[in-house]
Amino acid sequence: SEQDAMARGMVAKLEARLQADPTNVEGWMMMIRSRVMLGEPAKASAALKAAVAANPGAKAALEGEARRLGVQ
Repeated sequence: SEQDAMARGMVAKLEARLQADPTNVEGWMMMIRSRVMLGEPAKASAALKAAVAANPGAKAALEGEARRLGVQ
């Protein structure tokens, strides 16, 4: 659908921003939420791992958000 295509486009832009600035914890949380919303649990889990690797000091917050969303 058009809405799905728009959401995927926004996720692609967010992905590019996170590659440029992997220390953006809020961006990673948004990426995890977006992947869940798009029905992509494996990609949500991969985003969590990348987020924690880039931001070890925010591990608890990132994992807490992921748990709340049902991401392993």
